[in-house]
Amino acid sequence: MVPGLVAGMLDYEYITNCISLEIENDQATAAREIDGGKEIVSSGFPLVIGAQKGLVEESDLIIPNMRGIMQARKKPLEVMAATDAVASSTVVSFDKPAPKGEVKLIDADDIDTLIDLLHNEAKVI
Repeated sequence: MVPGLVAGMLDYEYITNCISLEIENDQATAAREIDGGKEIVSSGFPLVIGAQKGLVEESDLIIPNMRGIMQARKKPLEVMAATDAVASSTVVSFDKPAPKGEVKLIDADDIDTLIDLLHNEAKVI
């Protein structure tokens, strides 16, 4: 959801479920997973991509070591002020779910009553 929301807020193009990406000049061509196969789409820039496993090889991922983590703790952190957000949706109605019905307890030895209730009231057998 996050890439789609970011693309909507920035008014950028958006490709979801991206499994491969090729960039030539000012055009991006991506393969995205859909039900029953894959779809090839192309888009200009700026572009937000919602990636899936397979877009980046695991060997290309860099896992930070302890030295890098400790050095990052000493770097200055820039805190940015939050932006004002305007709600773009309204609540039309809200209804609480209906309360659950009463529970009937049947003695473990009374199989005939249990079968009768399942057959006549619950209608599951």
